[in-house]
Order: sequence, then C-alpha cells, then structure tokens
Amino acid sequence: MRFDVVTPDLQKRRVSLPRCVAETLALGLLFATGLIAASEPVPVPQVDAGIGPCTADFTVSRNNKPLYNAEISVHIAYGFMGMKKMDLKIGSNSEGKARFIGLPEKVHNPPLEFVVRSNGLSKTVDFWPNVKCHSQYSVIMGGQ
Repeated sequence: MRFDVVTPDLQKRRVSLPRCVAETLALGLLFATGLIAASEPVPVPQVDAGIGPCTADFTVSRNNKPLYNAEISVHIAYGFMGMKKMDLKIGSNSEGKARFIGLPEKVHNPPLEFVVRSNGLSKTVDFWPNVKCHSQYSVIMGGQ
C-alpha cells in the first residue's frame, strides 16, 4: 500500500506503509531514549585529596535553585607543623553538588575553610574534621 506525502518543500511523493511505520518507530525510539537519558542521575563531581578518611559534601543553591559550576576551594596544611600543603578546587554539577574525599582527620590550625564562589558572591564554610569527619553542607548564595 502506498500513500501520498507532502514534503516541507510542498512536493508530493509516494511512501510505502512499511517505510512510514519504520520511520515513526525510529522517531519514537529516539524520543524515548532522550527521556531515559534525561532521567538518569547526574554524577557528583569529586576530588580526592588522598590524605585521610574524611569527606565533605556540598550542595550549593541560590533562590531555591541549584547552582551549576559554583567553585569550591580549600587550602589544606597538614603533617608535622603544617609543613605539607595542598590546594583543591572543584565545580558543582547541575544539581549544585560537589564532594571532597580523602581529607585528613588532623589539620594544622583547624578548621579547614572551604570557600564557595559563584557569580561574584562568596561564602566560607568551616570544616572541623576532628569533630565530624563526614560532613554535609547546604550553601545558600546571596540570600534566601
């Protein structure tokens, strides 16, 4: 069986029923694949200091919406008299989340100060690894 189909340039062409069904199924499959991909969880970016068991999880938002690519940084002084130093930096994902792992349990002159920056705004979060080694922080930038 054949059908007359009008193309976008207003010309008629003949299309068979199996071809029409195949094209419809292909478009439906592409659409369904897009929906499935959109519903998958977004991986949380993480940086590993590799010097201890502690973790710090961040969720950054503004006006009750997650902030994408908010920069979170920390300077770590550890070891005997804080002689060893490390600077770490990461950006948040589309859900406003980021994670630091492998943080030391003991630091020189605690607390560790995480600095969160986004769109000219800045906030500091104190992390006391010897008090709570696995911490979670919700950082709200610019009010609300």
